Parts: sequence; structure tokens; C-alpha cells
Amino acid sequence: MSTKVWLSTHGAALDPEDATISVFDRGFLYGDSVYETMRTAGGRVVELAAHLDRLHRSATGIAFEVPFDNAALEAAIAETLAAAGNSDSRVRVVVTRGTGPISIDTRVAEDPVAVVIVTPLALPPPEAYARGISALLVGEREGARLPGLKTGNYLGNILALRQAHEQGADDAIMCNAEGAVAEGATSNVFMVVDGQVHTPSLSTGLLAGITRGRVIQLIEGLGVPVQARTITPEELRAADELFLTSSVRGVMPVTTLDGRALGTSAGPLTRRLQQAYDAFLAAVARGASA
Repeated sequence: MSTKVWLSTHGAALDPEDATISVFDRGFLYGDSVYETMRTAGGRVVELAAHLDRLHRSATGIAFEVPFDNAALEAAIAETLAAAGNSDSRVRVVVTRGTGPISIDTRVAEDPVAVVIVTPLALPPPEAYARGISALLVGEREGARLPGLKTGNYLGNILALRQAHEQGADDAIMCNAEGAVAEGATSNVFMVVDGQVHTPSLSTGLLAGITRGRVIQLIEGLGVPVQARTITPEELRAADELFLTSSVRGVMPVTTLDGRALGTSAGPLTRRLQQAYDAFLAAVARGASA
């Protein structure tokens, strides 16, 4: 297993120690970049087209015209995966606005840079999926990223997760300025109440996760009602089941919230969704799904 990095400035997959960018790169200086994180299943990238489409939408949201189309990025990803040679990998694609003088003025930026980072896929231990993790509700923070966009400026999420860790929790669930539940530090949030699934609506300013969309489809496929709406912290604390979704972790149960137990293991509906998502990944590995 190995880590490889592809840079548009080199046009090749490199060892990490050989992969360098300019200290004047705006992604380094200001977080002026967009990115996506994916995983593979059976060596195939899960939901690749959806992730790359969102990368371009995020770029549009920050008035950044990415000069690399999906075909070019797909080729770079394939080259880097082949060079790494892992059985399964975590894939991160970053596109920065480029370099220029030290100035926040985007008009001086030139030569955008694309980066593909492939590392061996590392998942939480099986007991985490069975027992669940703990989470802490965190209020809105100054410096939070632009709503709905996946940019390199993630300081709000970083500080939220740090606060959770400082208080002994595994993860953070963030609220928006109005106090409504929005999303996890790197995930989307779902709760189960009386056999129905609820998730914060996009109007709360959350990032529309690719896995969030897939899980909603899986919930509907199970014949379970699912609703996107405004959710209060009080409702979340009173949920029968709670779980997070993300591209790398999949469906992760939360069994402790703000120090209070919601259960001792993943709830019955959460387990069904874990099985459904595992079946989806198996289909991707067989080449039967994107």
C-alpha cells in the first residue's frame, strides 16, 4: 500500500516527498480552493461523476473557472490510483486558484493547480459501526465555510471538531446561525423518530453530501418515510436513532450525544441502512453501479 500525489504542474503521479507546490499558491495562503474526497470500492471510485460535478459547482460558487474538465481529472485520478496500487484508496482532489502576488485580489491569480492525493483507505474499526460513536452539538462559529460549497477554507469545521474532542466526544454536529441542526464536521446528519427518518434541509446551509443523496435513495428503497426539514437540537437529543453519513465512513451511528446515551449500539433502522449501503458499495466493486 502506498500514497501517491499527482500535480498538474508536473503531469505525473509522484511520491509525496516529491510533490510540491509554490508557497505563493492561493490554496496554501488563503484556502482559495475547492476539493472533493472520495473512496474506492474494488478499486473503482464511488460516485466519481457526482463528486466532480460538485467540484465544479463549488468553483462556480466562488467565481472560479476551473480549467480542468471531468475527463482530465478522471484521467489524473486513474493514473494516481494505478501508481499507488492499493486494494482500496481514499482519493482527494484539490483545485487551487493558482499563484500570484500576496494579495486577496482574485484578479492577480494565475495558473490554477490541480492536485490528486491517493492514500490507502483507512476505515473506522468494525466495533465503531456496531457500537456507534459520540458527538457534541456545537453552535455556529465565525469563519465557517461558505454554505453549500466545498472549499479549502474549513476552519469553522476544524474548530468545531476540536471543541468536540476537547470535551471527550468523537465528532461534532454543527448548528447554523438560527440554532438549527446543520451538519457534522465532515458529514451529514440523520435522525430516526417513530420509524421515520429526518435530515436537515438544504436551506440550513449544509453541504449537500453525495453520500447523503445516496442514503436518501436507499431509505426510500426500504419503503421508509424520509423528510428533509428544520431540526432543532432538542429534537436531535430526543431521537430514537442518530447517524452520520460521509463518503469515506459511509453510515456511522451516533449512540451518545452531548454526553447522553441514545442507545448502546446502532439502532435497527441504522443497521438496515448500513447493510443497504454495503450492498451499494459491493455493486460498485462489481462494476454494477457508479
